[in-house]
Amino acid sequence: MIKEFKKSIGYICPGCSAIAIWDKNLFDFSGDETAVFKCHSKCGEECVAITPKKDKYSILINCPMCDEAHLFNVRKITFWQSKFFVLHCPETGIGILFLGDHDTVKHELSEQEQMFIKLSEECDVTRELTMIFEIVERINEIAKEENVFCACGSHAISIEIDNEKITLKCRDCGKIKDIPASEESLQNLLNASAIVLD
Repeated sequence: MIKEFKKSIGYICPGCSAIAIWDKNLFDFSGDETAVFKCHSKCGEECVAITPKKDKYSILINCPMCDEAHLFNVRKITFWQSKFFVLHCPETGIGILFLGDHDTVKHELSEQEQMFIKLSEECDVTRELTMIFEIVERINEIAKEENVFCACGSHAISIEIDNEKITLKCRDCGKIKDIPASEESLQNLLNASAIVLD
């Protein structure tokens, strides 16, 4: 019986979150040159690099989950003879590279995409909350030095927080200063020695 050495390689682009599936055979990995797999969409990001070694493949994956590059060494016999296998992000345990027949890889990737979207949304919320906490902490540091005050001279300042901004309000004259929950705001506050409501 002649065995076909064909494999579908699927992953999610870390740049734009697009799904990519490549159908390859043994001859695509002959020699010692590295095969680079880019995103199928317009972003063109290099997602996976597979380098043939003596009896294995060195697989470098730019991870869509943790934004790090992960290096795996997979035996050639495992690569070609396994019906289906997955390489996982060591930080999150989430599958980031799928190898098998085309239909199985496509099915697994589509399920993974839904999980990826959900996790990305949760990560975005976590990043926003972390940013807000860091900004509020910096405002409190400045306030401890009595350097948060209103142009009217009052140091009686209240603070209100929502998902997009931190609002400072003078209890005496009602003047308001909005500080967006952004990296730029945090950097400005880290470089500031005082906050004035003007």
